[in-house]
Amino acid sequence: MKIRITVIQLFVLFSVLGLGYPAWSQTTDIPLAASLDALQQQYNSSLAVNPQLYNGPEYVDYAKRYTTTVGHQFFLSPDKHSGSVYYNNHYFAGLQLRYDVVLSQLLIQHATSPFTLKLINENLWQFTIDGHRFTRLVADSSAASLPTGFYEVLVDSSTVQLLAKRAKQLEEKIAQGEIQAEFRPIDKLFVRKAGVYYLVNKKRSVTQLFADHSKEVQKYIQDHKLRFKKAQRETDIVLLTRYYAGLLAP
Repeated sequence: MKIRITVIQLFVLFSVLGLGYPAWSQTTDIPLAASLDALQQQYNSSLAVNPQLYNGPEYVDYAKRYTTTVGHQFFLSPDKHSGSVYYNNHYFAGLQLRYDVVLSQLLIQHATSPFTLKLINENLWQFTIDGHRFTRLVADSSAASLPTGFYEVLVDSSTVQLLAKRAKQLEEKIAQGEIQAEFRPIDKLFVRKAGVYYLVNKKRSVTQLFADHSKEVQKYIQDHKLRFKKAQRETDIVLLTRYYAGLLAP
């Protein structure tokens, strides 16, 4: 498959990416895959020296000071994961990220040094990590708002939204003269309906919110054998919220 790219189209594309302008003829036949690869390579190269991205303080792995640890402080795993950020009013993709959910800090490996940097929360609007999308909410004076922080978007529709606050609690204890640490997950789920956020942590709290379609909701729960047990609770709430959002769709 080929596409025809005009000078105007290239000018707009390279302006958006902040790249130099190519010296090509006015109308050029370029294989689609090759042209996209070339643009992505130039875009990624620009990241290595972009001061808009690599401008946070150094991150020090505080877990290493403990003799033994149970768990870790990161979302998903301690490994780096592919992701993207909207940071300092710029979008950056193809990054290697980690998310410390104890400190609520997104981490990025510096492109030209061994240091790991903490992105500045106030400049970070949203990010993705291994396919999970997070957005930053800023609290206001109303009782309907959530505390300022990053929330994973699990269900997103015009009528209802399901968010997860990913967090872990660091617990220290001394045993046989050694300091031990345990990282305990304390995730919370919130449903946003009619502009108000509600904490949902069990079946009843969800079904009460969806009571305007109680009959359909109860049938869906029975048909899909949703049990809301601890190990499967988040998955069941996601499934039910998606179904409910579909009922409200115009």
